[in-house]
Amino acid sequence: MVAGMDRDFTHTEATALIPRLTDLLTALRTAQLAAVEQAGEHGRHTTSTNGSAAAAVTASGPFLEVQRLAGEVESLGVILRDPDTGLVDFASVRDGEQIYLCWRLGEDRIEFWHPRDTGFMGRQPL
Repeated sequence: MVAGMDRDFTHTEATALIPRLTDLLTALRTAQLAAVEQAGEHGRHTTSTNGSAAAAVTASGPFLEVQRLAGEVESLGVILRDPDTGLVDFASVRDGEQIYLCWRLGEDRIEFWHPRDTGFMGRQPL
């Protein structure tokens, strides 16, 4: 079982989370961009720290915000597959088979599923 995955969602339950996930995943993208930008700044400038520039970036606000937002997504019971594209899976059951309902940021609704032993490439329409 995937960490944090302790329940199966119905299509209705998963759909109800889309507005919240849209907010979280949009904020996550923004935080990731800020973390990457800050990492670039640390690489271009020498600073006086007791640790490495990488350690300073890891302990920084944008990086911590990325971790917090990803944790919040996962605390909903949702599996964050790709933060860059906002791809998430919801554990579910279809015709007695354990599956994932699959949704990506920007899609209007959950319209795809895939078996638990395949990934995005195995997506099929509901």
